[in-house]
Amino acid sequence: MASSSQTKCLVTGGNGFLGRWIVQELIKRTDYHITILDIFIPTNAINTDRITYLTGDITDAAAVRTALKGHHICMHVASPPHHFPAEKFKRINIDGTQNVIDACLAENVGRLIYTSSASVLSDGSPLVNADETAPIPKTFIETYSETKAIAEAMILKANCDRLLTCSLRPSGIFGPGDTQGTPGFMDVLKKGQHVLQIGDNSGLFDWTYVENVAYSHILAAEKLTPGSKVAGQAFFITNGTPTPFWNHPRALMAQKNVVAPYLIIINYHIALIIGFLSEMASLIKKALGKESKDGFTRVRVRYISFNRYFNITKARTLLGYEPVVGYKEGIQRTMAHFIEQEEIQAKKKTQ
Repeated sequence: MASSSQTKCLVTGGNGFLGRWIVQELIKRTDYHITILDIFIPTNAINTDRITYLTGDITDAAAVRTALKGHHICMHVASPPHHFPAEKFKRINIDGTQNVIDACLAENVGRLIYTSSASVLSDGSPLVNADETAPIPKTFIETYSETKAIAEAMILKANCDRLLTCSLRPSGIFGPGDTQGTPGFMDVLKKGQHVLQIGDNSGLFDWTYVENVAYSHILAAEKLTPGSKVAGQAFFITNGTPTPFWNHPRALMAQKNVVAPYLIIINYHIALIIGFLSEMASLIKKALGKESKDGFTRVRVRYISFNRYFNITKARTLLGYEPVVGYKEGIQRTMAHFIEQEEIQAKKKTQ
């Protein structure tokens, strides 16, 4: 058990992709006792002298307050994946964040670090070396971005002498254990769709290795002290290496010695029309009561075609942030993990 003098840190969503990496970094770089609060805790999870697992939902205010009792730091990481319905984003990202803020104040937690997103600037227009002085847009291209922006504003507004807060805005997180981006690109490869390219690949995109994002949370916790310049501030977190969008999946595939034999380049404007038709088909399915995942959309077409990269000078200056894993190294580590997982799955099938 944690000693009474030991700093206690609670991580909401601590069992998710980023959450697990944050917990690993906390173990490696601090002497904190860590509480993982998540709606899903694996059955084989065992409490240790450093880690306590708690099953709980951040939309349950009483559960959040109970969980945060006796803690000094909260890292609020929990957030639904991109394909969730709009109503869930509102409940989890907005109502859940309000519950976290209220509980931190009620339980004198002291420090609150929020995992926001570079998407808080997403209104559909290009983002070229955007920094934290860029205004939050009045309209957004999707609910995820809008709810993350609202939650971030709540977190920064809550900053006061009793509760020091800050917000971290990662962009395009990838790495071992990734549940969205990398598996998506691997599916494209399996379907033989890796020969397709939307647009001319002139848009630069910021991909960020997950360990760097986790590390930024540790820095933020250490810098959130009375009189800190970090308190009440938002920070973009990236690898600092913007890359043409399509170069990223190709770099991942190259680790499997796969190179597309030819390319079919789909014009941006035609892709928008295909996206619109795909959205209509999805709406019709839903109207007929059939299950439909939002697949190819106009939002995605814009996302992968425009410049979308950020300036990390503020994180470097105030947090002392520097990526601990370079982009190329991150690609290698990510694919080593995914290739190993595929081999394990293949062995299971043959047994």
